[in-house]
Amino acid sequence: MKRSKKLLSLVMGMLLAFSLMAVTAAAYDAGHEHDCAMCCEEGIEPYIFVKQCPECGGSAVEETRNNALGQRQSRFVCACGWHTNWVNI
Repeated sequence: MKRSKKLLSLVMGMLLAFSLMAVTAAAYDAGHEHDCAMCCEEGIEPYIFVKQCPECGGSAVEETRNNALGQRQSRFVCACGWHTNWVNI
């Protein structure tokens, strides 16, 4: 019984090791040679906070600025002309 438990634990350990190697190998795509400037960074965009405009129902985008005292401020602005007041963040 003791020998079969050791053998079973060895098999389970090997199974775990091979599965981890398979996942790592699957994540690496050796056949895809590319230029990083064209492929990888094309879809990367900054995160923009958006909320629904109460006037027209469209998307109001967050604007940020530094005021005269150097404090960071933000507000939401919609294309229809609606906007919120500047708030310190």
